[in-house]
Amino acid sequence: MNKDKISDKKNRVLRGSYSMQFRFLTTIILSMLAVAIIIGGLSIYEVDKYVQEQTEDFVNITGSNEGAKINDSLSNMEKSVKIMESYLLDFFKSEEDVEDRALQEQVIESADKMFIDVVKHTSTKGAIAYYFRLDPAISDSTAGLFYSKTIGTDEFTSFAPTDIAIYERDDTEHVGWFWEPYDAGEPIWMKPYYNQNNEFLMISYVIPMYYGDKFIGVVGMDFDYTVLAERVHEIKVYERGFAHLEMNGEVIHSGDQDGDGKDEDEGKYLRVSKELVNGMNLVLSASYEDIRQIRYEIALKIIFSVIVLTTLFTIIAVVIVKRIVGPLKKLTDASVKLSNGDYNVEIPHSNTQEIELLSTAFENMTTRLREREEHLHLSANRDSLTGLRNTTSYKAWAAKFNEKIEAEQADFGIIVLDINDLKKTNDENGHEVGNELIVAAAKLISGIFKRSPVFRIGGDEFLVVIQDDDLKNREKLLDQLNSECAETFVNSELKIPLAIAVGCAMFDPEKDAQFADVFNRADNAMYENKRMIKANID
Repeated sequence: MNKDKISDKKNRVLRGSYSMQFRFLTTIILSMLAVAIIIGGLSIYEVDKYVQEQTEDFVNITGSNEGAKINDSLSNMEKSVKIMESYLLDFFKSEEDVEDRALQEQVIESADKMFIDVVKHTSTKGAIAYYFRLDPAISDSTAGLFYSKTIGTDEFTSFAPTDIAIYERDDTEHVGWFWEPYDAGEPIWMKPYYNQNNEFLMISYVIPMYYGDKFIGVVGMDFDYTVLAERVHEIKVYERGFAHLEMNGEVIHSGDQDGDGKDEDEGKYLRVSKELVNGMNLVLSASYEDIRQIRYEIALKIIFSVIVLTTLFTIIAVVIVKRIVGPLKKLTDASVKLSNGDYNVEIPHSNTQEIELLSTAFENMTTRLREREEHLHLSANRDSLTGLRNTTSYKAWAAKFNEKIEAEQADFGIIVLDINDLKKTNDENGHEVGNELIVAAAKLISGIFKRSPVFRIGGDEFLVVIQDDDLKNREKLLDQLNSECAETFVNSELKIPLAIAVGCAMFDPEKDAQFADVFNRADNAMYENKRMIKANID
């Protein structure tokens, strides 16, 4: 009877030890599952929100970058047409001059020579024609000049000006370039149209010219719209995303190059629109399928990591529980022996350590995304060739100085610099040597204006915003620039001289309402310096 009681007691103790092991394991495993579900769910939720934010930032940055590139080309063309207008208006000193046929012939002859030089320095791929036309009311209906490329060539050829009088005013394809700016009374960008005069699909920037209130004529340039459409078509937004152009809310198509037949249901795409200087909008559409795919991939990685970690920790928990319960079993055996009168027992000892649970499922992924965002921000604000600030950064600075001007706290100057004969260097020696010229100019300018922000705002154009000491010492610094330019030669074999045209303007609160006013004066001064340098060389 006593043996039965002892055996029953031993069995109860053993069952109790196994029950404790089961409870330990059950509690730990359930706790880990609960933690895994909570952490996994929160991680997926945060990642989903983070991916959405990063996608919007990426599409916005891509749109800003691509829009800035397109605007640079269009702005270069606007600048060239404005230079042409300014040159032409300088010939007319009175209303009598406007109707002087002899002077008109002189203006056309002089413009013919000058415009060629302006177009050569217009760094805009896609410019296909330039022209100047007098109003038939003050001259004959073909007075002016017209240069155009033809399909399959890259050289400008002189053509007989279109006879304005033989076409109706609403004939856009033949004379819209004349009557639309005339009716608008201000510079305009025309919508894409097929021009019968040179057989191109184009957009045009045209300025109506006036002497006082008297209309003189128009001056303008045409841009091959297919070049713009192809550039937009090449923009990639993830795998299924795309870009297109809109004007006044309508999609602008160009054959197979724009639109691409994609279904742009607003429910299927995240859309970002960036305004262009010609009145169009560059619209980037990111497919929600791509965004969801990114989320799914990251979510699967998180779930896989959670499963692996849960399995691993379960194995560890089993090992630890056994280490805890093992000594208990030995103690149970020892107690049974003692109850049987066997005092020769071993008392077990155990060193139990708490297990720290770690969760690092997406730490590396977060680090990589952060690094990628920092890299996009940097590349959006730095020129890849020279390392100088780029046009995007320049616009931010311009906005900051506009705020200072409005607060009457502005005191600064602008220096605009342009590398002479860069196109000639590219044509004769290749773009690699041309890039050496650009880099050499960037190093020289940034080395002299060490305390001022230096920007590369075009292919061969730089800008410096001078303040404080650099503003006071500008004459000395400009002399140093001219001196070091004269001593600088690029490429050890070719020994190409570095020549830079410079224009400088100081902020004048009486004249300048915004940052652009100072820039325009500095830019005009630079072009005047460029013309003087060219005249001296010739």
